[in-house]
Amino acid sequence: MTELCFDGVCRILLLHSARLTPETVGTSSARLASMIEETSPDLVILDGDTFASPVPDPAALLAAFLGPPVRRGIPWTCTYGDGERKTGFLPEDLERIMASVAGYVHGERAQGIDGITNAVIPMRAGGEIRFLIRLFDTHRETTGYERDYGSPGRSRLPYPLYSHHYMDGVRFCQTAWFGEDHQRRCEAAGHALRELFVFHTPTPEHAQIPLNQAACRFDGVFREDSKCQTVNGGISSAAAESRDVMAILCGHEETNDYFGQWAGMTLGVLPAFENGAWLVTTDGGPAAIRRVNA
Repeated sequence: MTELCFDGVCRILLLHSARLTPETVGTSSARLASMIEETSPDLVILDGDTFASPVPDPAALLAAFLGPPVRRGIPWTCTYGDGERKTGFLPEDLERIMASVAGYVHGERAQGIDGITNAVIPMRAGGEIRFLIRLFDTHRETTGYERDYGSPGRSRLPYPLYSHHYMDGVRFCQTAWFGEDHQRRCEAAGHALRELFVFHTPTPEHAQIPLNQAACRFDGVFREDSKCQTVNGGISSAAAESRDVMAILCGHEETNDYFGQWAGMTLGVLPAFENGAWLVTTDGGPAAIRRVNA
């Protein structure tokens, strides 16, 4: 499945870091069932770190976890973060495992750029595309940065690091893909198309939101150090320059739960699944975020 249809306002249940194991999948699935009952989403998005690492049978775990939305005919999709690289499966093999579970929406995949889960899901209502969901792969931990550039505070990288964590993220080639693909789609549609970005590891711009709470209209809680991308691939700036991206929503962190405004967009970091999820609603205009308790 490459695109989805919705009526009126689209409701997206967004969660990350389910970290499924045979021992926890039953509890996690019950929690998801409660959220599905409360929110009645049109789409569920798993934003990385879906499995604990390593896992012996991810297909069985995923099918058990996603039983509640699958039984109700609610489609789902996912993107990868650092946790997917720790499962013991190659990303290509993990992609085939994901696709084996009913209801999977793979979107229109990007070709020839870094990562597996770079994709666009056109969202239709009334016979026309109202907005696009764009998924990016944000790769894995990059422990080599400390060896090559020094620890935070002694780094030779020409911009500030916002945390003690060294993470890969959206790379320059992925940013270029967005720019070219977005322009092509807008030209084909004959008008601007709004986009919702979802990927696992936050950008350095996300890390600025809790540091500038008044200016960014901060909403939420900031309980732990930011774990943002070490190298800035420019995706937030490219999104701002396009003027067509409504929000960039990420995960990766555990207890932080916040969003704010930056350059006319919403930047957000949602909590790990055991601490809750977000319901994102939009008709192609600004995205509204509501927290869903675990």
